Amino acid sequence: MGEPIVIHALVAKRAELAGQVLDLDRQKAVLKAQLQTIDEALAIFGYARSPDDIKPRRAANRLFKRNELARLLRRDGGQGANREIALRLMAVKGWNAADRELADKVTDSVKGAKRWHGGAEADR
Repeated sequence: MGEPIVIHALVAKRAELAGQVLDLDRQKAVLKAQLQTIDEALAIFGYARSPDDIKPRRAANRLFKRNELARLLRRDGGQGANREIALRLMAVKGWNAADRELADKVTDSVKGAKRWHGGAEADR
């Protein structure tokens, strides 16, 4: 008797994820080697402090394209609480409104955009 389809699918998925872990391990090793090379170059050029004191910087993960949020807010009218506006914009974008983390990020973006846009209008 052969394996049930569920077991076959789970084995395939596990193999896929294990491959991704191996790829990430390789990428991590390459990045660590690059960091070591930069640390050595810093020492050669006289950097006196420990390279570990340099704060890591992460790439920004943008939710909206340039000016997209402002356009969406203009179309929406911007009436209501920031959370309500964010949920409406998420619906327009086709995003899952049940994702609380994403909804919080969109709400923060709406709040910032309204604050920035309101400040610009006040200066006029």
